Amino acid sequence: MGFLISFNRKMYLTAYINNLESKITDITAQKLNLTDTITKLTSEISDIGNTDSPAVKKLEARKAELENLDKQLDMQMQKLQSQLQAANTELQSADQSLQQNIQRSFTYNMGG
Repeated sequence: MGFLISFNRKMYLTAYINNLESKITDITAQKLNLTDTITKLTSEISDIGNTDSPAVKKLEARKAELENLDKQLDMQMQKLQSQLQAANTELQSADQSLQQNIQRSFTYNMGG
């Protein structure tokens, strides 16, 4: 019974870790796109030069929105990385438990 529980726990944690890693990869891609867009907006703002123009104000507002979104993605990334670290620790525990169950299953008591 302990073996099956440990095995199922390990399988669940592995799937959960894969899911977290996938989410982290998606957020990383989103952040790269945001960084590219922010860089382009910064370039457009400096090309216009006139900081009082309505176009610059609009671009700066959009840039501020994207920077805020980038901060939110950073917070999500930190949360997911914390969850990933905890899940990896739990997976190590599940591995140890599984190894102990396997060892118990194949240990023969030869003494009376």
